[in-house]
Amino acid sequence: MEEKIKEFSKEFFGKSMEFLNLEFVSAVDDIFTFSCEFNELCSNPMGFVQGGMITTALDDATSAAMISGYKEKKAPMTTDLHVLFHRPLPIGRATMEVKIIKLGSRSATSEGRIFNLDNKLVATLMHTAQPVDIN
Repeated sequence: MEEKIKEFSKEFFGKSMEFLNLEFVSAVDDIFTFSCEFNELCSNPMGFVQGGMITTALDDATSAAMISGYKEKKAPMTTDLHVLFHRPLPIGRATMEVKIIKLGSRSATSEGRIFNLDNKLVATLMHTAQPVDIN
């Protein structure tokens, strides 16, 4: 599975993945781990990572996990993103964990969590989507 994710990630992801240096790290049981790096262009006026950038990283990671779960035959067309912010995230490296909750024929749901370098929870995202065929 690990090689497959590395393989498709370059093919199926857009420029946001490249901008955030989003990388697949591992898949253990039903948890996918990713890393990313936020540069200065991602900062808010207080010098932390802007919330929309955090949401983008989590959206990309949860989408990657769903695409993998559908064996690259379907991709998530997002119907809802719900994000909770727990603490500020400094500019730099962060880790994300994604858990697939449901991969159905009409809807899919996954949960993504992003952690700072001290492994403290920064934000939680619930991603709901309609699976669509990949052409």
